[in-house]
Amino acid sequence: MSEVNYTAYYQLKAAELLNQLSQVRVFIKRHNPTIGLLTEEILRKFLSTFLPKGISVEQGFVVGSGGELSRQIDIIVYDSHLYAPFYRINDIVVIPSEAVLAIVEVKTTVSGEKAFHDVIKYFYSVSEQVDPQVTKYLFIYDAPEVSKLITYFRSFEHPGDYQEFDHDTFHLLPDVIVGIDSSYCLKKSYVCFDRDMMGYKSYNYVDSTDEAISSLEIFYQSIYEMVFARIASREGSVSTLPTLRKDGRKFNTGFAIELFYM
Repeated sequence: MSEVNYTAYYQLKAAELLNQLSQVRVFIKRHNPTIGLLTEEILRKFLSTFLPKGISVEQGFVVGSGGELSRQIDIIVYDSHLYAPFYRINDIVVIPSEAVLAIVEVKTTVSGEKAFHDVIKYFYSVSEQVDPQVTKYLFIYDAPEVSKLITYFRSFEHPGDYQEFDHDTFHLLPDVIVGIDSSYCLKKSYVCFDRDMMGYKSYNYVDSTDEAISSLEIFYQSIYEMVFARIASREGSVSTLPTLRKDGRKFNTGFAIELFYM
């Protein structure tokens, strides 16, 4: 019996997302807000198609525990089995913070340090309304190399005299940074190379045939596992997480972004 080639499937899905972006750019060349809206919709459709029933994927706003309203969020993954939106108009919803499982900020590209610094400020803002347990993702289609992200992080201007990230600001940053092209998936982590630091760590994997595993697959699996955990908790289940891939996964290479000392 033949096995499903998950590696090839997600490589094709990643190429499909990038191809849809290219199609948008054929017709809309100079209106970045419209391009941004369409790329958000492409990713929302992908997640909506492959996440379980009872989980909704929409755009809109989150109402914090104190009644404060967040900035608009590109993608809100929330539990629609137990919670309904406070408000809906067309495809925009207002969601209570306790319903939210994950939020995703979608970028077509991040062209320079100012654009990346604006993303950091965005996450600083929305982190005030979402629960600390909510996973925050930054998803970039045409992603800069990790070496550029390191430069962007280090050049960020902090308020006050202390010009470094620390424990208080670190938790406001995105938990996961996903690049599709270039392909990587950076996750917040303890980073231990020459020094003990906190930052982001990324591992590249290959499957049993040494084919590279797409960052889109790692991104989807991260959201899938989080959603399954919520469903299991909701139903009082201790079921084992279903395996998304049948073939083995092997470590290939790794890299990290060091932000501040422990």
